[in-house]
Amino acid sequence: MKKVPLQPSFGEVKDLSSCFDAGLFPLSSIEEFKTLYDAFKKQFPKADHYPYAYRLNGLTKSSDDGEPGGSAGRPLVSLLEDYEVDGLLIVARYFGGSKLGIPRLRRAFVDSSTLALEQARLGQYVERFAYDAEVDYPTYETLRNFAKRKDFELSDVEFDINVRARILSSGRLDGLGEDLGIYTLNLGEPSIVQSLEEISHDSCK
Repeated sequence: MKKVPLQPSFGEVKDLSSCFDAGLFPLSSIEEFKTLYDAFKKQFPKADHYPYAYRLNGLTKSSDDGEPGGSAGRPLVSLLEDYEVDGLLIVARYFGGSKLGIPRLRRAFVDSSTLALEQARLGQYVERFAYDAEVDYPTYETLRNFAKRKDFELSDVEFDINVRARILSSGRLDGLGEDLGIYTLNLGEPSIVQSLEEISHDSCK
């Protein structure tokens, strides 16, 4: 399942006085690309080139932005695909006066972007069963106390005469009332929702 960055992250590599500043950004729509790209250029205003690549819902686009063909844009797309990340990678390249050659240039673009990916907080959309319930306060306390043990969580909690809450679980909760001794608890049929959950660094690649 695809991963998405939860916030911007950055990586920097230097080679023969050239500097490569890479940024990884969440990208919610293709229309958002230009706004993010222009903001990045303002953040690094004196760079010579700004190659980029993005991946979003199976669509990819890239540009070498004046660098030798195939040295930046396409390798950045491949990097996003390897990490299974939907997002936008941009690299600000400051030319230091010495030509690197295409293989070395490509490696600098990839290495700086890899640092941005490895330092990123990434999330993953997970499908869960959602039950909307209204219960009395003692029942709510019982649910809250057993949530971790029974592998569900309570969200969107509202306190009134009764307690309204959404119960989220990775599996169906048929028979939960009987398990907890709450025989008046009737959850009904769940809906399926997607929630964005942060994943550990070890599972990023």
